[in-house]
Amino acid sequence: MERKKKKKKIYIIILILLMFITIVCFGGYATRELITPTEKTIPNVSDQPKKTSASNGYVEQKGEEAAVGSIALVDDAGVPEWVKVPSKVNLDKFTDLSTNNITIYRINNPEVLKTVTNRTDQRMKMSEVIAKYPNALIMNASAFDMQTGQVAGFQINNGKLIQDWSPGTTTQYAFVINKDGSCKIYDSSTPALTIIKNGGQQAYDFGTAIIRDGKIQPSDGSVDWKIHIFIANDKDNNLYAILSDTNAGYDNIIKSVSNLKLQNMLLLDSGGSSQLSVNGKTIVASQDDRAVPDYIVMK
Repeated sequence: MERKKKKKKIYIIILILLMFITIVCFGGYATRELITPTEKTIPNVSDQPKKTSASNGYVEQKGEEAAVGSIALVDDAGVPEWVKVPSKVNLDKFTDLSTNNITIYRINNPEVLKTVTNRTDQRMKMSEVIAKYPNALIMNASAFDMQTGQVAGFQINNGKLIQDWSPGTTTQYAFVINKDGSCKIYDSSTPALTIIKNGGQQAYDFGTAIIRDGKIQPSDGSVDWKIHIFIANDKDNNLYAILSDTNAGYDNIIKSVSNLKLQNMLLLDSGGSSQLSVNGKTIVASQDDRAVPDYIVMK
């Protein structure tokens, strides 16, 4: 009789242990499901720019010799022509998406004009450009020589080459708008003749590619404490005018544009040249009312 009682107690203990193990295992699985989402709950990030460890985001990256001299320069590209940049969606023309001390304007289905047409001094103040194009978004673009006023970097307007890549092995970049309105960032390994044959109508040049072909490029230090401006386009081919405040920083800038599905983003002339107006209203004023030769105008 005593032996039966002992066996009964052992069975009860085993049963309790089995129940405890079952509860622990189920709880662990449930917790794992909460911490590690199933495939169904993982957000779709395929449309977001992808980080890359490639070094082609560096301004000072030494690469192959710049492809210069493929086509003759023109003395003047003529009267600036508008290029239609069609988007895949219909939205408001100008949308303010500013955040975290980063001024961001999305431009939908615009016509785009580049003001500089030759290598002489074509500097204008923002007020002069507004007077010409009052119902537009206007932002300074390419860099220039402060002494001579000559535009710097790789320059195309109206599908004609104003200025070629600088000779040497330092990689240079340009944001190109094609005749069909598509946008692409080229580097100095591609000859101007190829870019123009591919449809290149306007080129804007100054600094590094921040995002290229949907991939975030590594910081090279050129985006520092100063005010910076950028030109960008997204998957739907909307254009973006982006200006960062002082001390915004590379990481904060990338964070602020991370949900925009940008495909290309290029650093343009920054510092005291940085300025933006929308429909005649100054959004970001130049620190010294600086006249510059190259503006991008979008209407």
